[in-house]
Amino acid sequence: RLSNSIADMLPSEAALLCSTGNNAKILKRLLLAKQVKSKLWSYHLTGYYNVSSHSNTRNQRTKLPSAPGGPIIICLDTSWSMIQDPMKETIAKSVVLQCVQSAHRQKRSCIVVSFSSGGCVTSQTMEMSVDGLRNVLEFLDYRFGGGTDVTGAITHVMKLHALSSPSDSTNKQGLEMASSDLVLITDGEIPDPPISSDMMEELDQLKRKTGMEIHGLLVGDKESIPLEKLCTQVHTCLMGLDTQSMLLRHANAIES
Repeated sequence: RLSNSIADMLPSEAALLCSTGNNAKILKRLLLAKQVKSKLWSYHLTGYYNVSSHSNTRNQRTKLPSAPGGPIIICLDTSWSMIQDPMKETIAKSVVLQCVQSAHRQKRSCIVVSFSSGGCVTSQTMEMSVDGLRNVLEFLDYRFGGGTDVTGAITHVMKLHALSSPSDSTNKQGLEMASSDLVLITDGEIPDPPISSDMMEELDQLKRKTGMEIHGLLVGDKESIPLEKLCTQVHTCLMGLDTQSMLLRHANAIES
């Protein structure tokens, strides 16, 4: 069928974007003109099926979150690479804001651990109170910058668990940390290996002992080997790689 839908257009139409040579600009303008006039040959969809994005190298887990009641811990990459594309920073802050709202609805605390280079780590508790909202607003106004060193963030999380580790089963604070959920938000530009082998072994022991799961959100890329090594499961957010964003970039290039 004919339509103006970039998402549904046939590969033969999308091929106009990949044209090279003297006619490249003409063919790209032709595609834009066909979209405006709803003359793009497109698939006719009669239904759809939602498939969750998950790592190809790990089995899909049904236990998510790992347990109720514990805090949501967010390790957020605030390096320079996260602001090369402004959408990365926007998505990261939006996810943090949603986690704060979800934690409030579930009557859980939300701890944000920001990390960059040189072991620079800041940690703050965010909640839907007067002081908590002030922290949220300050965070949303914060500009990212620096390098990427995930070691400091993981070390801080392990210290939180160590400080609240119960000496017996009556320690409610320790049990709460044991049922925490960890979310690692990054664009995947982290060292390989991401942490030392000794720390990786300690982290694996902590996950086995407490049942904690580490969920990675990969922003702006389809895979990251170092992130796969750290996380129980990696979820992807492929902004900037979809056909519509690619078309807009080419259109801007033509206009310039």
